[in-house]
Amino acid sequence: MFFVKYSHTNKTQKQRNISFIGLKNKPIIMYRHIGLSLLLSFPFIGQAQLTYTLDSTTLSIDVVIDKDRVDIPWEILWGPDDKLWMTDGPRVLTWDPNTDVIDTLLERPYGNGLGMTLHPNFPITPLLFVVFDTGHYYANSAQCELMRFEFDPIQQRFINDTTLLTYFHGGEHSGGRLVFDTTGNLLLTTADYWPVLDSLGFNQGKILRIAIDGSVPSDNPTADYTWTRDHRNPQGMCILPNGSIVVSEHGQSANNEINLLVPGENYGWPVWDGTTCTELYLDSCTSPTYENHLALTTFDEPPSGIEFYSHATIPEFTNKLLTGILWYTGMKIFEVNSSYDAITSQSYHSGGLWAEMSRIRDIAIRPDGSFYLITNDREESRIRHVYKQAISNINESPNQNWKIWPNPAKDIVHLSTAKTNTELEITLLDIHGRSIAFDYSQYNEETLLNLPSFLPNGLYFIRLTQNGRSYIEKVMVSR
Repeated sequence: MFFVKYSHTNKTQKQRNISFIGLKNKPIIMYRHIGLSLLLSFPFIGQAQLTYTLDSTTLSIDVVIDKDRVDIPWEILWGPDDKLWMTDGPRVLTWDPNTDVIDTLLERPYGNGLGMTLHPNFPITPLLFVVFDTGHYYANSAQCELMRFEFDPIQQRFINDTTLLTYFHGGEHSGGRLVFDTTGNLLLTTADYWPVLDSLGFNQGKILRIAIDGSVPSDNPTADYTWTRDHRNPQGMCILPNGSIVVSEHGQSANNEINLLVPGENYGWPVWDGTTCTELYLDSCTSPTYENHLALTTFDEPPSGIEFYSHATIPEFTNKLLTGILWYTGMKIFEVNSSYDAITSQSYHSGGLWAEMSRIRDIAIRPDGSFYLITNDREESRIRHVYKQAISNINESPNQNWKIWPNPAKDIVHLSTAKTNTELEITLLDIHGRSIAFDYSQYNEETLLNLPSFLPNGLYFIRLTQNGRSYIEKVMVSR
């Protein structure tokens, strides 16, 4: 957990912590004013916290949505409402980190949600675009549907579904990532599982460019949806700061690629697999007139969703591409040059704790520089939060010497702890890490925390600091 403290004094208020020395056998009534502590982000307490050290930054990795609350999430994105949006089977969900509440915004009677994107001017233009595989799992069908939905602010639900495009896929390679380009048109990844040569109107193994009404944009390179062609299995897609688009793509034999999209270009499959001739079309490989657009880089680990990290919060990731890894574990990081047209270095973070996070399906970056991951996407899926840790003495589990109850709480929280002569410090924090003023009374080994009446329902944290170490427990307020 990352704290930044600010101390100040004015005529009416002095910042102080709520603390006491030892535990006396008589009632003590104390009141303290609000102090300010800002959390970069918050942990979900309930499972052991994982940490991972980069060059000079320690990352904390917490489960925020456990396997009993999601089924098969595929896409996550940070929404304009400061909530995490996700596709999960036939549903589109949002999760509010302030309240820990998951809302269902739409649910279809069938299908498995893949890629999703909101209109860039949402909610002024209240449109959501989602790709659904028509099976209950993306390997159980051969058809995907690109759907458009309209948001109803009264019902707080999406209505008026429109099918913009239906496309075929073979096997479990279905593509399905969606991104808006700088012109307001949609880009959609599709996969070409089997080696089939391109033809007009053929939608497999391509990046398709589609107007939001489902029509073919007039400036497409060809008379169909084709933007780029001859991709094998593009799994991720994101926009760079200069407006260029890159995709992360599975090769056939560990020839995985990062590709920079250039309209009308051929990216090689099935003639080339990375930089290797597949020999399926040997005449093309050896032909002096055959041309294909080379990848920015090739690598061994099969990638998934990809995002460009532009924040200074985690300097080891700043101005780099982040992609999760399927089959194996971990994340792959690519450094991009200042022109955004070349990859200058790459690193692979794996081993250790990453073994608990196999199959990282997608990444969503928050404005504060922390980010979320879909992990273990086929078995026991979870959403995890990754953020910078600046204090290394935060315990990943509550101190066994103290307990709190009830939880959820209404007006009073009971805290029991063993007798000690060591100074203790209790702090009540909201979801943003801000200290909240409260009364408490202490009797023997039990302390009663009086929750302020002005607190809205939601998630809060109680922090106990003792012997230089901090222990944190979440508490839900429900009135």
